[in-house]
Amino acid sequence: MSFDTYCRECATHFSDPFAKVQHVNVVHSGICPPNPEISEERFYAIMANVPQVRAKTCPICLTYFECVGECVFHVDVRHPKPCTVFHPSRDDIITDWEQLVENTFPGTFVHLHRRRRRLSDSSSSSDDDCFYFEQ
Repeated sequence: MSFDTYCRECATHFSDPFAKVQHVNVVHSGICPPNPEISEERFYAIMANVPQVRAKTCPICLTYFECVGECVFHVDVRHPKPCTVFHPSRDDIITDWEQLVENTFPGTFVHLHRRRRRLSDSSSSSDDDCFYFEQ
């Protein structure tokens, strides 16, 4: 984890580094507050339960990403929902994480053109939770 998405003065985590730059320009007149005086590893350990940090952390391999969009892409590519009955707990973990992301950074999935696929009524209900990227 780096301090690229955290404002020490406001104690706020942002969705990506660009959002922090915009915040600094508007709120702090372009003068970036200093970073916390602890290591980034210790800072992450302290802040790991903050929703903004958890939303940017892969729920499967626990890799942290600076940008929530990068984390969503990583989860979709590296840990796709198998949409089978063989991995129900993993599906639940990803579904819970998706809800956290949407609650923490509203519109993330819409912004990334990620939509739910509605399958026909003849498909099983577990298939309704599969996702795809629009092209």
